[in-house]
This record gives sequence, structure tokens and C-alpha cells, in this order.
Amino acid sequence: MTTTTDRHRPSIIDRLTDPLAERARDRIERAEDKVRAAVQHELDAVGRSVRTRAVRIRPSAIAFGAAALLTVIGIALFAFGAVAGLALAMPTWLAALVVGVALILAAAGAAAWGRAKLPSGNPVIPVPSSTHPAEELVHPWAD
Repeated sequence: MTTTTDRHRPSIIDRLTDPLAERARDRIERAEDKVRAAVQHELDAVGRSVRTRAVRIRPSAIAFGAAALLTVIGIALFAFGAVAGLALAMPTWLAALVVGVALILAAAGAAAWGRAKLPSGNPVIPVPSSTHPAEELVHPWAD
């Protein structure tokens, strides 16, 4: 059997702080919702931006890939033609060796030239100004 003294009776402090705590909890939940919405909006904007850019550059990427493939095939045919031409003057294995060494020397020269053209030190790359739509958002806690 429960008596009136066994039951928890709210004290005056509890009666005063409960509405304040409820209001604080409400504000915190609203702030969480605003932050969650702002983050979701940012993620959606970035996703749309990436998809838009990918669609715009897709034809160029396909064209550059095809050009790279055709260039590799062309270089291979040049090398084969050089080996076949030299094979008339010397043994085939020697012609292949000479053409291979010539190609390796050309690649080493191109790599050395490219390395010499690299900027020295740690270059600072400027960050372009962004026109991202998410930058126009209002601060999530601003009422």
C-alpha cells in the first residue's frame, strides 16, 4: 500500500525547472534539425555539382581516352615498322633490341625534361573563388 509520504512529490525547484528544461530541449532539437538540414542541403548541392560537371566533361573524357589509345597503337606500329625495316639489314632480334633501346632512351629523355620543368619547392596553389549554392545558406542557428 502506498501512502502519500511514499510517493514522489515534485518540489518547488522541479516545478520551476521543468518548463525551462522542456524549452531548452525544444530549442536544442530545433537547432539539431537546422544543422541536419543544412548539412543535407550541402551534400545535395555537392552531388548535383559533381553530376553536372561529370555530364559536361564526359564527351571530352571519352575523346581523350580514344586519342590516348590510338596514340599507343600508333607508337606500337611505328616501333614494329622500325623493327621490320632494320630486320632487312640485320638479324630481327638485333633490330628489335636497337628499336627497344631507342624507345627507352626517348622515354628517359622525356622524363628528364618533364622533371626539369617541375617547379621547385612547395608551390602554393591558389584556391579559386567558389560560387557554390550552399555558400548562400543562412547560418543554421539564425532565427
